[in-house]
Amino acid sequence: MDTSQRIFITGVTGYLGSAIATRFVRAGYKVYGLTRNPERAADLTARGIHPVVGTLSNPGTFLPALKNCDAAIHVAFDPTDVVKQDQLALEAIRTGALDGRVRRLIYTSGAWVHGDTGGRVIDESAPLNPIDLVRWRAAHEDVAADLLEHEVKVIVLRPGIVYGGSRGLVGGMFAEAHELRALGYPGGSQYWGMIHRDDLAEAYLRALERGQGGERYLLADGSQLTARQVAEAIAEVTGVQARPRETSEVLKQLGLLGRALLTSQKLNPGRARRELGWTPKHTSFVRDAAELDQEWLATRGTAVA
Repeated sequence: MDTSQRIFITGVTGYLGSAIATRFVRAGYKVYGLTRNPERAADLTARGIHPVVGTLSNPGTFLPALKNCDAAIHVAFDPTDVVKQDQLALEAIRTGALDGRVRRLIYTSGAWVHGDTGGRVIDESAPLNPIDLVRWRAAHEDVAADLLEHEVKVIVLRPGIVYGGSRGLVGGMFAEAHELRALGYPGGSQYWGMIHRDDLAEAYLRALERGQGGERYLLADGSQLTARQVAEAIAEVTGVQARPRETSEVLKQLGLLGRALLTSQKLNPGRARRELGWTPKHTSFVRDAAELDQEWLATRGTAVA
């Protein structure tokens, strides 16, 4: 892949987008990152990212930059109006392809489009059965894939639960353990498909450089850990007690997100390994829990003993 190509990334200051952008910069690409906060522009510039200040709700703020890029990576996730914002992003990318130079698109979906796997290990061939939180995702995957008809190489990535650093769902569990000196976890026996944020970023780079248009990939580390095992590993390294939370409590407090965290999935990432040459470096959250705790502390700016 020609690293002189321009890559446009939405959600560049987010939990996933920041790691993805950093990996592409390190690989030598010219990265343009959409941020709605002008105060973040200087920080992005310092990291080698060309800031584009704008919002998905106002495509005119970023379309000129997008049209002048060779590839688009859509990773932004705005929980306030996620379906509409995602739709606007796809419409803007379509414009960038039909009236600009965009010829590659990596669209971020998620493993939850497969629903509960019922104890079975599944791969991309499994039928979709999206949980309520992401029921819209399957249709949006198809909208993204429609650009294949316009000679755009579209790749859909479906990450599992992302961990690493101080943000995200798992980062929140470390925060609860450190700050409240206790840790409650949803359910316990359900399996979580896990992937480290740095491995996820590497998968995006491999997808852009090696992926064929029209493909969809599950991204997970290949481990089969339960929510209880994840919570107990965090509890052990932080010196607190882990306790299961009743389903009714989880659903009352977290709603559809709570239902998602209670969903059990065993994911086979073999296709991404074979076709993209992708090999996760982090393959066991439990084994790496102490290192991940240090990573959480360092990211939070806390002195590490």
